Amino acid sequence: MKKIVFVAFLVLVVGSAMAQKGFVRGKITDGENGEGLFGATVTKQGTTQGAVADFDGNFSLSLEEGTHTLVVQFISYQSKVIEGVQVVADEVTQLDVIISEDVQQLESVVVTAEQIRDNDVALLSVQKKSVNTVDGISSAAFKKVGDSNLSSAMKRVTGVTVQGGKYVYVRGLGDRYTKTSLNGMVVPGLDPDRNDVQIDIFPTGVLENVMVYKTFTPNLNGDFAGGLVDIQTKAFPDQKSTSISLSMGYNPDMHFQSNAVGYEGSGTDFLGWDNGQRDLPFAKGTEIPTLSNDQNGFLENTTKKFDPTLGVDRGTNFMNTGLSFSHRNQIQGEKLTFGYNAILSYKNTNTYYEGFTRKRYEKDRTASEVALVRDFTGEGDLSTNNVLWSGLLSFAVKNDNHTIGTNLLHTQNGVSTALERELRLTSLNNPTNINNDILAYTQRSMTNNITYGKHFFGKLRVDWSNSLLYSRITDPDYRDTRINEDDGEYGFRNGGAMNRFWRDLTEVSESFKLDFTYDLNDNNKIKFGGLVTHREREFDVYNYAYEELSVFRVEYNDPNWLLSEGNLYSSSNPDGLYIQDNSNAYNNYDGKQNIFAGYVMNEMQITQKLKSIYGLRVENAQMFYSGVRLNEDNSQQEENNTKTLDATNLLPSVNFVYALQEDMNLRASFNKTLARPSFKEKSSAFIEDPITRTQFSGNLDIRQAQILNYDLRWEYFFSPSEMVSVSAFYKDFTDHIALVFFPNNPGQLKPRNVGEASVYGTEFEFRKNLTFITPALENFSVGTNVSLVVSKVNRKTVTVNENGDSEYDSEVAYQGSEAGVSKYREMTGQSPYVVNGFLSYENNMLGLSGNLSYNVQGETLTFIGISNIPDVYTSPFHSLNLKVSKVIGKEGNSSISLTAKNLLNSENKLVYKFGSEEELFSLYKPGRLFNLKYTYNF
Repeated sequence: MKKIVFVAFLVLVVGSAMAQKGFVRGKITDGENGEGLFGATVTKQGTTQGAVADFDGNFSLSLEEGTHTLVVQFISYQSKVIEGVQVVADEVTQLDVIISEDVQQLESVVVTAEQIRDNDVALLSVQKKSVNTVDGISSAAFKKVGDSNLSSAMKRVTGVTVQGGKYVYVRGLGDRYTKTSLNGMVVPGLDPDRNDVQIDIFPTGVLENVMVYKTFTPNLNGDFAGGLVDIQTKAFPDQKSTSISLSMGYNPDMHFQSNAVGYEGSGTDFLGWDNGQRDLPFAKGTEIPTLSNDQNGFLENTTKKFDPTLGVDRGTNFMNTGLSFSHRNQIQGEKLTFGYNAILSYKNTNTYYEGFTRKRYEKDRTASEVALVRDFTGEGDLSTNNVLWSGLLSFAVKNDNHTIGTNLLHTQNGVSTALERELRLTSLNNPTNINNDILAYTQRSMTNNITYGKHFFGKLRVDWSNSLLYSRITDPDYRDTRINEDDGEYGFRNGGAMNRFWRDLTEVSESFKLDFTYDLNDNNKIKFGGLVTHREREFDVYNYAYEELSVFRVEYNDPNWLLSEGNLYSSSNPDGLYIQDNSNAYNNYDGKQNIFAGYVMNEMQITQKLKSIYGLRVENAQMFYSGVRLNEDNSQQEENNTKTLDATNLLPSVNFVYALQEDMNLRASFNKTLARPSFKEKSSAFIEDPITRTQFSGNLDIRQAQILNYDLRWEYFFSPSEMVSVSAFYKDFTDHIALVFFPNNPGQLKPRNVGEASVYGTEFEFRKNLTFITPALENFSVGTNVSLVVSKVNRKTVTVNENGDSEYDSEVAYQGSEAGVSKYREMTGQSPYVVNGFLSYENNMLGLSGNLSYNVQGETLTFIGISNIPDVYTSPFHSLNLKVSKVIGKEGNSSISLTAKNLLNSENKLVYKFGSEEELFSLYKPGRLFNLKYTYNF
């Protein structure tokens, strides 16, 4: 009995002792190059208790509850003694440390723990020592400002704007010139036609840093010019945590509107996918006979299978809602350490644009002076329901010399759209009014798995990654109904139509990357490696229309009446409506792309102050096309796995960093990069957007763009978390790709190459705490960054038709003389200026934080006009947002935040511009959005 009592007592004592331990975890960073210090040690002063940093610089040290003094050491580096490290039982204390090499004076530096717990300091150290021109934002900044996803956080990065709440533009350059990578592997977004990913799918809770590379080095993908946005997740979380968040958003102009338009979709729309209700009612590719060839009533029976709903409903819509859940942990064993993350994010967003307007104009030469004349006007109500959810799972395991991990990301997006408007067509010989109803649903999904490994073999480091991606976009049963209204009578005689189509795009891609780093000596390292990427895409369009519209009598201006059973074709109703295949073979295509890349580069500390990195990347890109080629003269020819691109490019890069003083750098770089056309652009596909009434026509002859990049930057880090920088850059484009209107067709766009184009500009960034004004402002900080950009395109090098006429020549021919015709214009998508500013407040004692942010970019050329088609510009959108967050509860496990967006009530507006004339192209009024979010941490 005594033995049992003794054993029980011993178990209690041991268990109690173990329960009183906590962890100190963080990263040890080399102050000279910003990299993690593999092999650095962290020990409790006066003891042998310690831990060794892995090859990313991360460490984990278990200590008893209480206050400790730690010593951080590495051979030939200054030791750092950190006093006042508080350890709480069963909790993790975060400690990120920067140490610097000092062969002259190796005595220890003593600091307090409070000074180094903010990993903004580590991020700025990386930025300061990087050989690339890099800007970024850290997880600490996410927490300070209260950003829940990257779409709001990225707006504060220098030279960065966020379009549509999800797409990143770097230095004003759009998606073609911006790449997005996850842990170093490039991933496309939910729309594979874009280079950039929808960044709002990444909750900030699992992210470590986001780095924006503005200059190229050979170890990066060569397919970018504006920037490369690398989203870095933390494979080994500092501590175990579980959180759940609920949010609600209310827009007075959009939500709880009793007259909002919509239509009944499928029962699973709230999950972001259609349950099959919108499926084509027969097998794809089924041949539909004409009326004269119909047998056994096939046409009559098939017509009845289609959903008869063609018009919108009116009803009350709901507010925005959101839900997110995350769980993460690090498990430390004797020999292996495991880390995992699991996160789920769901958003359901409703919009309602009352008075949505779309207009189209042409230049009119019939008057004494060339002026703008209206082609058509569309005005009505537009509603969308947007469901977006994403799930991220990651798992990693490491020991002292090896790490292997995997990330699985799935995103699902479903957008239901309803539009009811009146169209006024004025360009026809017989102008007419049309009542137009559009019912649409777009479903997107992307599944991406990245498996990676990091290995150390003495002086050799080996990194490898494999990315496998499957994405799909479908538009099931897109319905566009247009009923004429002339003198009180309805019909389909003059511009009326009944169309519905199904689109399906599937893409599979896989990439494998291998990198080697070898330390020749303390000041010299060589890197080399390669990349292989294979992508395949299949795109199919099935288009159907109703006949015989010319003899069909329309009695009611109600699209839902049209397909009632009494109006459908039958043996007893020969003048009824019946379905016909209206598909075009040139809209369907298969595409393939192969990329083979290899590189070598040398990173060298030339002198104590001068550092360089130089090297060469070789990329070979091949694209193949299967489908029907539609030529400029509308003739067609069959293409079967035809090679449409086979280009090998040498991409040199030279970067220098000169330390003017300890915290001041001067950077200079030169490199060459590329921008490749998308599958859709390098095709013969003809795609129409019924809402904007713009048509896209592919171009199989389009070439990839080549860019020469020159950068110069001065930066001064006057405190560990404060800095100022000034940059200048110049980019020389060959074969820049732009969307150009067809001559004499104000609604059709085609991607074309621009022979000569250039961009040059300057950037300014400033971050400062306001304590220097008065100690009363110690909780306030301010920051701003401004980009000023000038772009020039030589219009004489822009070919606009099969005759080889240039954009300039076409304009001169239309005007009748060269008077007033400029040889140069701006580059499409290039903003002349970008301004970001923020004022932040953070009070850790009160658990209160706030952020007021402002963003605007200048008027931007969006679509290029030719001959009688005027240019279209995007007007500036002045975005002013406020966010206030408060930690609540005794344990501080809960927080609540209030966000107010678009406080200035700006409008999204595109306009035609011709000389001093300006006319509306499209108008959206987003209104003000107020969002309330509650988070609980378990």
